Amino acid sequence: MTRVVQLGPVNIPGQNDRIRRLLAELGYVEGRNIQLEFRNTGGNADALPALAEEIVRDSRADVMIAISTPAALAAYKATRTIPIVAFAAVDPVASGLADSLARPGRNVTGIAVFSEETTVKRVELMREVLPKAVRLGTVTTPLTSGATSLAPVLETGRKLGFEVEAINIDDPANIEKILSPEILARFDGLVFVPDAILNAHMAEIIRLVGLSRKPAIFAAPDWVANGGLMSFGPDFSDATRLLVAQVDRVLKGVKPGDLPFERPTKFELRINLRIAKTLGLELSPTVLTRADEVIE
Repeated sequence: MTRVVQLGPVNIPGQNDRIRRLLAELGYVEGRNIQLEFRNTGGNADALPALAEEIVRDSRADVMIAISTPAALAAYKATRTIPIVAFAAVDPVASGLADSLARPGRNVTGIAVFSEETTVKRVELMREVLPKAVRLGTVTTPLTSGATSLAPVLETGRKLGFEVEAINIDDPANIEKILSPEILARFDGLVFVPDAILNAHMAEIIRLVGLSRKPAIFAAPDWVANGGLMSFGPDFSDATRLLVAQVDRVLKGVKPGDLPFERPTKFELRINLRIAKTLGLELSPTVLTRADEVIE
């Protein structure tokens, strides 16, 4: 029976369910011809290398799915033989996972969710929404703090006249303290980068940002559907579909090193007008007309 093991920093039930469903659509039925195992470190990014080594040592995985760039790096360090399909929020070439996106050349391929252009666009949208704002916070965790995905926020923010400060959630247990209204009061607006740990704590983060009454833009549309103000970035449901398609190709014998990293093909701007009104924000018609979806 084919065995696929997923390694990630947190458990994200919705994404796990999507992976199960998409694999089933391709003919992989759990318990019949495929065994799926979802392993995570409970938000402790530092524990990823040890878990990756345990998976390689104790399992006979045919493919490892790595959720986040640190998970992919941990898996790659642990094995050069088991194929790894990564959901990478940081540039795979810059992080050392691939020789190039077109020809990775190693035992790693996957989806390159990272896009400097979408990161820049999120900062530009915040400037449009907050023309007089000065202080911008960008929220990260150990998965993305100091990573290449953070640099465009800092650089673009400063070019647009923001004073930019990184807000690093060092431990998921500290989210309520780090994103407290007292700390967020220092900022005029917030930019969130794609991050698996942040996604796993979406409801709590949206609640805290709401208490602070600070405008925030996120990387995925699910945040807006659950009460966030704005999002711009790839459709992560579509990106998961691409990820599973890569897993299917590898299981059918394609070498990861010969399989180009895919990039998301769908990008969306979503706006929650109810939240904007709650915050007292007047969004310009030019911003609203560009939105793929406006929740009223």
